[in-house]
Amino acid sequence: MMTTRNQILWIFAMILFFATGCSRNDQKNNPQSYVEVQGSAEKEIDPDIFYLNITLSETNGSQKNDINVLEQKLLAVMESLKINTKTNLSVTGMSGDNWYWWRKNRKLYQNKSYLLKTSNLDLLNSVCDKLDNLGGYVNYYLSKTDYSKMDELKKEVQQEAVKQARVKAENLLSGENQKVDELIYLQESEPYNQTGRFNYEYANKMEAADAAPSTIDFQKMKVSYDVIARFSIK
Repeated sequence: MMTTRNQILWIFAMILFFATGCSRNDQKNNPQSYVEVQGSAEKEIDPDIFYLNITLSETNGSQKNDINVLEQKLLAVMESLKINTKTNLSVTGMSGDNWYWWRKNRKLYQNKSYLLKTSNLDLLNSVCDKLDNLGGYVNYYLSKTDYSKMDELKKEVQQEAVKQARVKAENLLSGENQKVDELIYLQESEPYNQTGRFNYEYANKMEAADAAPSTIDFQKMKVSYDVIARFSIK
């Protein structure tokens, strides 16, 4: 004979059993229909920030090629072009080379590297022209380019990728007399690398200092974005 406590537990178990069964039946009878698609977007933009790497090197010769003298010449070039060296020019490295180690009175020849940041392409060309006449051994190259409104551009491309996903879903359902409802799932993706990062593609083209002015522009920067989106169906 069941005690009162056992009767209560039995009734509770039956209620839980029927409630779970009803819930499962409801899910089977009314599954949520959805469509899953991939959306992609990309945009190209002209870079508007340029980084020029400059290296000054002492050479075997007169006092004019001393690293301190070369640095003063470099600063004079920047000042002549009205470049703020406190905000736009920084030292990125220093090193020394002992090329003539077999000599009795050998000297350590110093190298010093700088990074110049500018958003003016004409100014960049003027810097390169003046560096060629600096004296000593000067090496320079464009290390990278950037875009000043990159965060806004990322957001714009992200939103466009989601819009393209919705358009694709609507096209898939247009022949089935069904309509796309709300977004219920979203995942970032990227070809060959499922991390959702942005791809930056750029190449740097600089004209030679002794060549005629070129009309070749910098290659555009490309920002691409992919998403996997799932929409419920009305």
